[in-house]
Amino acid sequence: MKQPVLLCYNLDTETARKVRLCAMRFQVRFCPVAQEQYGQSIGSLCGLSPVEEKPVSGIAFSDPMLVMTFFPGQLISLFLQALRKAAVPPITLKAMLTDTNAAWDSFTLHQELCRERDAMQAGASAVHS
Repeated sequence: MKQPVLLCYNLDTETARKVRLCAMRFQVRFCPVAQEQYGQSIGSLCGLSPVEEKPVSGIAFSDPMLVMTFFPGQLISLFLQALRKAAVPPITLKAMLTDTNAAWDSFTLHQELCRERDAMQAGASAVHS
């Protein structure tokens, strides 16, 4: 079984510190993603596939975002509870690694999560393209 990895985007210093402490508690590898890496696939960022040298070809985003990879069943809820207990500010853009999004780059995942968030806020059903 692979070690759980948490891909982290655009966390301010204090939030990153709190999230890192929670990750350490559960033996989750904390992995900040730099904007220069946004063109790589989510799968390559978490070690699922080889690193690809792709140019960054999207509009940079500043929203905080978390991607949980290789989290066994109950760890997801325990980890999210720990974030709440640590008073981590709400991070609305969160995802789990899937077969589908493993091939996406960070721009595509961000766009899809924003679309899902907007649909939820509007009271509509979430729809994947």
